[in-house]
Amino acid sequence: MIEAMRSHLKCIEPFIALRATKPAWAHPQFYDELLAAAEPLEIDYRTIDENSVAELFYTSGTTAHPKGVMLTHRNLYLHAFYVTTALRCDDREVHLYTVPLFHVNSWGAPHTVTIVGGRHVMIRKFDPPTVLELVHRERITRLHMVPTMAIAMINHPDFAKYDLSGVKEVMLGGAPANTALIRQVEQKIPSCIAKGGYGLTETSPVLTIAHMKEHLGDASDDVKLRRKATAGYPIAGTEVRVVDLNGRDVPCNGQQVGEVIVRSDVVMAGYWDQPEDTARVIRDDWFHTGDLATVDEEGYVLIVDRTKDMILSGGENIASAEIERVIYSHPAVLECAVIAVPDEQWGEVPKALVTLKAGQRATEKEILDHCRQHIAGFKVPKSVEFLETLPKGGTGKILKKVLREKYWAGREKRVH
Repeated sequence: MIEAMRSHLKCIEPFIALRATKPAWAHPQFYDELLAAAEPLEIDYRTIDENSVAELFYTSGTTAHPKGVMLTHRNLYLHAFYVTTALRCDDREVHLYTVPLFHVNSWGAPHTVTIVGGRHVMIRKFDPPTVLELVHRERITRLHMVPTMAIAMINHPDFAKYDLSGVKEVMLGGAPANTALIRQVEQKIPSCIAKGGYGLTETSPVLTIAHMKEHLGDASDDVKLRRKATAGYPIAGTEVRVVDLNGRDVPCNGQQVGEVIVRSDVVMAGYWDQPEDTARVIRDDWFHTGDLATVDEEGYVLIVDRTKDMILSGGENIASAEIERVIYSHPAVLECAVIAVPDEQWGEVPKALVTLKAGQRATEKEILDHCRQHIAGFKVPKSVEFLETLPKGGTGKILKKVLREKYWAGREKRVH
């Protein structure tokens, strides 16, 4: 891949190989050899403009073309302080990087773990048996995972062979969590508390965490579980609102849907070389996320869908994430995705794409009947398709854009 583009990369001088072999045009030393021979360089932080760009991360592009997010030194160090406080981190922290570093620096963990003097445990890519082995051997205390990763880990056939009792917290982000998964994680790893969290590439990323508020300690287990499966409430240093089309805050009733908007020192400086896109999402100091949510009386935010994943069927808005939460509660379901597919009568309707757990069986009728028990009839998928696997990006997110292509090919698309 590098050979194909090397002649076009005029500004690059050395190409340094990471692995045991290298082409003739690469630097004569490997990366590890250069690192071992290097002397630490002390930097006077006073010479650095805190508002200059420190890192450039590209959005995943699951719903649109990737955009370069400019994160400044100020964004990153304040985010580290905010998250360290919110997660109550200290130097006993042992963090395993299951989420790739290119995914918002693995949810900002390199900064937060370093700032408290914790220990970093690295893997090249997510692999369930490798993760289980490292959690067991290194006594990992905290895991940040995309829901699909947690599903793969706790359902691995060798799960019971490993001691995961060092894990104190599993935070699920990158996609909406669900009560079934929260329950399963806590049952499989009794030492841990599982909870949702929310953030974006554009916000460094963490904005909310689903901690259980102290005064809710007497609530029923079901109420606690429901709240732990939300995105949570804002951490210190962030202002999060859910607003209607007129920019007014929606009622805190857990019912009315609005767009999540954010104001904080952790919001990006803008998109690299895309001022129009920057102006479109940052208006009057508020970053407009494009995520749709409700907020309850305790301030817990529940992400119901991405704006571009909302299904418009016969004039009714249907949130795919709401349907997915219900399908995930079916005991035979391993993973699922709900997408819009074209329909002659309604324009588009929801369709469920499902993978089943090993050794489990379910029919389309069983899945649809399960949905009818929990959601309104017009939200129930019109069909269910069972697949061996669902396509995922490098961050572990299910690629709905890829799933939709098959059904919208050659049509005038509403969804991109």
